Amino acid sequence: MRYILILPLFLLSINCTAQQRSQDIQLITNTIENYFDGYVERNLSKLEKAFDLENGVMKLHRTNDDGIDYVENIPFKELIPRWASREKLSKTELENCVLNILNIDIVKGEIASAKISMRVSGTTYIDILSLNKMNQNWKITNKIFFVLKD
Repeated sequence: MRYILILPLFLLSINCTAQQRSQDIQLITNTIENYFDGYVERNLSKLEKAFDLENGVMKLHRTNDDGIDYVENIPFKELIPRWASREKLSKTELENCVLNILNIDIVKGEIASAKISMRVSGTTYIDILSLNKMNQNWKITNKIFFVLKD
């Protein structure tokens, strides 16, 4: 008798977890799309929806004059306004922009990572994004990227 009661509760728990995961994937996808659309449209509002402007950073691989590699942290609060103020892309360039979400991995509905590919103005970027759920919204808190050469 006890097993009969446990099974429905277990199945209900799995169903709730699957629903929450599905909702989180959709919300993370929306965040990534706001990033992509904001970036290619030069839309500050969409970019601000996607990124943690208080504490988020982009990691940028650099090489100093002595040939030594290092990683520079660029705060999103400095970077996002620069992206938004860039020259607008032409209609043809916008039509050729492509976003592919390659992977989303969620941990306990609180943190996530995403790997994306963005084709913009003839350049393909591979981004690895860290996201945190804050006030029921997913925000990109960290970004590192690689440029693929054609």
